[in-house]
Amino acid sequence: MSNIYEAVQLIENGQTEKGLEVLKNSVKNANDEEKYEAAILFQSLGLLDEAKNIIEDLVYLYDDDEELKIIYAELLLDLDLEDEALEILLTIKENNETKVQALLLMADLYQVQGLDEVAEQKLFEAKRILPNEPVVDFALGEYYFSKYDYKKAIPFYEKLMNQDIEVNGVSKELRLAESLSAEGEWEEAIPFYEKGIEQSKDFHTLLGYGITLFQAERYAACIPIFEEAIFFDPEYLVAHLWLSKAFDVEGQYQEGYDILQKALLVDETNVECLMSAAKLARKLKDLDSSKKHLQEALIYDPSLIEAVQLLVGILFEEEDFDEIIGSVELAIEHGASDPHFNWDLGKAYYGIEKYDLALNQYRLAYNDFNQEISFLKEFGDLLFEEGLIQEAKEVYLKLQDDEYLQEEVRERLDRINEIM
Repeated sequence: MSNIYEAVQLIENGQTEKGLEVLKNSVKNANDEEKYEAAILFQSLGLLDEAKNIIEDLVYLYDDDEELKIIYAELLLDLDLEDEALEILLTIKENNETKVQALLLMADLYQVQGLDEVAEQKLFEAKRILPNEPVVDFALGEYYFSKYDYKKAIPFYEKLMNQDIEVNGVSKELRLAESLSAEGEWEEAIPFYEKGIEQSKDFHTLLGYGITLFQAERYAACIPIFEEAIFFDPEYLVAHLWLSKAFDVEGQYQEGYDILQKALLVDETNVECLMSAAKLARKLKDLDSSKKHLQEALIYDPSLIEAVQLLVGILFEEEDFDEIIGSVELAIEHGASDPHFNWDLGKAYYGIEKYDLALNQYRLAYNDFNQEISFLKEFGDLLFEEGLIQEAKEVYLKLQDDEYLQEEVRERLDRINEIM
């Protein structure tokens, strides 16, 4: 034992190579207890093959030591020797704590192999043996959490809230918080996020907490959380987007726009950031910036219908009909399809006095908008102006019951009847 102790001291003092040499030499003349201690030390140092070889011999000598088999199986799994590990685990028969450990390891193994139903069965078999064991409840929670079945995971995590348990550094509070949030139980998730963040704080956790606060309509509260998430990882732009949304809802348009500008310095091609910046610039009445962001978004995704629609809206305000036609036709050329395109083109062609082309587009749009009052009014007026009296009458007749246009439409119909 003294040689192993000496090896430990050397390793702890930074003399790893010398310590390992002493450790390997000590194993040759060690008794079984010392060999076990050496194997555990090898395992802690990541020298799994050396640990496996020692434990393998000990398992052969002490075939009835089931705890030793568990250690052996864990080593085999760490070495990706899954079939050998399963063979060892299946030899553990007695229904006790060791059997539960074996079942939990088998569940992990079966899940990795894609045998989810078998994994679930092993977990519930462990639950039957030790129905009040927190580790088993945690394993069941983790199983369902990994399958995105948060509703089933929640009761297992809830059972652990008064238990002093942590497995592999995973926070039970944060797991419950994430599960509740995923199920839309945002208010219920918040206190568990608050407690979990006291123990573990990283980008993923802060982002989830911020989103939960946002969904719970605690917009002011989520702003500093998103800001802290950005501090942890300024290049993962999803936090910038959520922060800009929170500023937007709070009416802090400039702050929201500024954070998106920072995001675009990280990735100027991020279409979602460009779209959000365009919308906020519009709210700031900065049409030039809004238009610029939309045009940039369309460079990276020419068929993005929302960008085309927003850009066309600005261009109509500016009466830039040629640019409208070019933008819409480019989107169509790249595979975009939207009934509004025909209507927009009809209005744009009308704006540049190409009335035949305008009529063609209005006719193409008719089936989609023949219940839309403003469309029918524009189409009817165009038909009337172009001398297509009968068609105009048919369109106006659809408007004669509209309370706002009733008088105007009646006058136009009277005039049509006079002409006819």
